[in-house]
Amino acid sequence: MSTTTVRPGDKTYQVRRGDTLSEIAERYKTTSAKLAKANNLSNPNHILAGQKLIVPAKANASDGFERPTAKPATKPAAKPSTAASGTANRAVSSVKDDDGRRFSTSRDGTPMYRQGDSQWGGRRLGTSSSLAAAGCAMTATAMAISKISGKVINPGELDAFLDKNRGYSGNALIWGKAAQMAGMGATKAAWNFNTINKQLDVGRPVVIGVNHKPGSNGGANGTDHWITLTGRGREGGKNVYYANDPATGKQITLRQQGSQLLGGKYNTTGELVTFSGGRAKPGTGGAAPSKPATPSKPAPKPATSLKGMTLPAGDLERGKSGAAVKQLQSALVKLGHMTAAEMRTGPGVFGPRTEDALKEFQKKHGVPSTGYYGPLTRAAMKKMGAKVGGTAPTAPTNPTTPGSTKGGVTLSQLKSIMPHLSDARARQTLPHLNKAMAEAKINTPKRQAAFIAQLAHESGEFRYFEELASGRAYEGRRDLGNIHPGDGVRYKGRGPIQLTGRSNYRAAGRALGIDLEGNPKRAADVDVGFRTAAWFWNSRNLNSYADAGNFREVTRRINGGYNGLASRQAYYSRALNVLT
Repeated sequence: MSTTTVRPGDKTYQVRRGDTLSEIAERYKTTSAKLAKANNLSNPNHILAGQKLIVPAKANASDGFERPTAKPATKPAAKPSTAASGTANRAVSSVKDDDGRRFSTSRDGTPMYRQGDSQWGGRRLGTSSSLAAAGCAMTATAMAISKISGKVINPGELDAFLDKNRGYSGNALIWGKAAQMAGMGATKAAWNFNTINKQLDVGRPVVIGVNHKPGSNGGANGTDHWITLTGRGREGGKNVYYANDPATGKQITLRQQGSQLLGGKYNTTGELVTFSGGRAKPGTGGAAPSKPATPSKPAPKPATSLKGMTLPAGDLERGKSGAAVKQLQSALVKLGHMTAAEMRTGPGVFGPRTEDALKEFQKKHGVPSTGYYGPLTRAAMKKMGAKVGGTAPTAPTNPTTPGSTKGGVTLSQLKSIMPHLSDARARQTLPHLNKAMAEAKINTPKRQAAFIAQLAHESGEFRYFEELASGRAYEGRRDLGNIHPGDGVRYKGRGPIQLTGRSNYRAAGRALGIDLEGNPKRAADVDVGFRTAAWFWNSRNLNSYADAGNFREVTRRINGGYNGLASRQAYYSRALNVLT
């Protein structure tokens, strides 16, 4: 049996589950061959969790080993981000990972990681990029789950876990899979300050999307960077929020303006990820800063009844305005889904903040979370004591659906958009397509073109209403709600938009009044498939992006990335030419 000798200055490393020798060698800036030689490993591909390896000191010049440094090789920025101010930038403590490296923390005790750190910045991210270039979402998540779980998980470790556990879709992070490394779950929640505040006030960071570079990854309306919100307070009489920025590894300050947070080069895009599990109240870490911000006053306890309130009998959606919208906003304020101050920024105007508040109400009361005020929402509010039959809505000065069309698309238009669609299949599917578009208010050329283009790509021009693969790849995907054995196959992609996962089948079924969770194959039938596609479309507010002509963001919200973008855009261009 071979033995190794530990010499003065040598370091030992205990192998963790999932480690490879090449990854360990990269961490210590050496080669796997040299590490194997130092430890007399006859088979470098066979190392065991718990096994201790010797990493010779840098003094052993003949082997060329270097000991890991406790600081990044590249110098951090000399000055904090322009978004930051006061003590918000200060690292008040530090945490240590199981390699012995220390990382500074923000005031609340959340590690401050930089995506371009030399220890992991060069790692490959997903399929075609690097952590330094595109690892902001993953780095922001590593910060959040480290704080909440109490485990110090650095971005390099999280990326290695994701690589081994199919944690990327292309280069897009699968949030639930990332949270699993800390034994937690993740949810892409509707943007709502009540949700954010509840998490931050018990020490649970959240990850949010921001935009800072118009024209990049969705342009001015899309998310092109992710940061970690860690706390909130008041400065200069205004609400502020603190965040750790993966781009710099420093803390920044964002100021609340209406339904957005703004700071320096960043403005929020409405994308929010919260984490479940871990420690219920992680609290704070390190010493408090010398002058902590004064915490904002807690919101009054929301009402549980709408007795005495009158709500409009007509439907409302984003873009509407008038007394009816004001009635709805007053009810949402009373129930705690938005604040009176937020309402005062646009009383009687159905904007994004009202839509988000309505979605929160709908989610809480078992109504499809579409942000559309319709019969189901009225029924839920009526159960809470509200009287329904108030003022009819007033159309906005600039309606959100200019050029509204009736009757959907024609047979010849559909076949022109999809040149390989057979006449028989076109005639079979067209009535169901038009009915679903009418139901979902996909009723302008821009909306119809975007919707049909996405369906054409996803279904191979309506040929495939059931995924060709077995679905086993989705087994155990808790982010899709697949929690029981066989769920991957049972809830594989079906319908023209490839509805996937138990949770999506359940939500779509509830919205449509069909038991899709109990009878998932119904999602592949044409009469149901188009309706599930329309439900999915509205559940992600895609009409608004179609109205803005932001087809790239429509693609990202459907696909989670930009797979097949060229094909989708070709259908989209053809559809616009045909329908306009």
